[in-house]
Formats: sequence, C-alpha cells, structure tokens
Amino acid sequence: MKPMLSTRIARAMLGASCALSFAAHATLGQNVSTIDIDQVRLHAVAHTATTQSAYSVHLITMPSGTQVREYVASNGVVFGVAWQGPTLPDLKSMLGASFDTYVAATSTRRGTPLAVSSSDLVVYSGGHLRAFAGHAYLPQAVPAGVDVGVIQ
Repeated sequence: MKPMLSTRIARAMLGASCALSFAAHATLGQNVSTIDIDQVRLHAVAHTATTQSAYSVHLITMPSGTQVREYVASNGVVFGVAWQGPTLPDLKSMLGASFDTYVAATSTRRGTPLAVSSSDLVVYSGGHLRAFAGHAYLPQAVPAGVDVGVIQ
C-alpha cells in the first residue's frame, strides 16, 4: 500500500471516530438509553463515566464549555443531573417530564438562586452570565444509601 493512501485512510478513520464520539445526554427520570436520542439536543463534545457502588456518573461537556453530570442508578434510571459553566444547558431536555413541575414552581419567582423542593422534584439553579451552576434530582429515584449531596 502506498504511504499516501495509508495516510488518507488513517485520516478518514480518525475523522469518523471523532464524528461518532460526540457525547450524549440522558433525561431525568428516564432510562439511560435516552442518551442516543438526546445526543443531538445538547451537541455535547466530550464524555466520560465513573462508576460508584450504587450508581454511575456520566460527564459531558457542551460546546459552550458547560459541563453536565448525569447520575444513573444501577437499574439504568437517571435520578440526578448537575451542571456548571458559562451557559445553562437545555433544562427542558434535561428535566424531561419534570420540566412542567419546574416551570410551575418558577412562574412566581424571578432571579437567582432558584430553589424548588417537593417530594417529586428538587432543583437548585443559580449564577449569572458565564457562571451558572445547578442540580436537579428525583427524590424517589435516588438509590438507597446514596447521599443526595453527591449530586453537584
């Protein structure tokens, strides 16, 4: 094989692997399999996962630089999400079915920090332009023995 041809093949394979490695995002309360569907929504560019005893944490970085951490129970359900960075992530996509509860709770509140706490949903969101941070979780979906303080 000519050196020029093998270089072109190597570049094509590298380009394809970079294009296919965009990270994904799972929706709060949904199965981790929603990652493939939500990949396009966040346009994430990096992905790592670490496993704890009762859950795993998936870290993605959006093009804006905002990092999103997803907390997935061993049964595959996303029980928490957290974010930090220069822009807010798409909260409608991240909160899924819980987004309406979030909107209803925030309709009477303006400004930051924002705190929503009920038996169904807990959300904290604060910050200002280029420095946002927050987290959300479903109290009933948190695995037994897991401290909700890890969701940050």
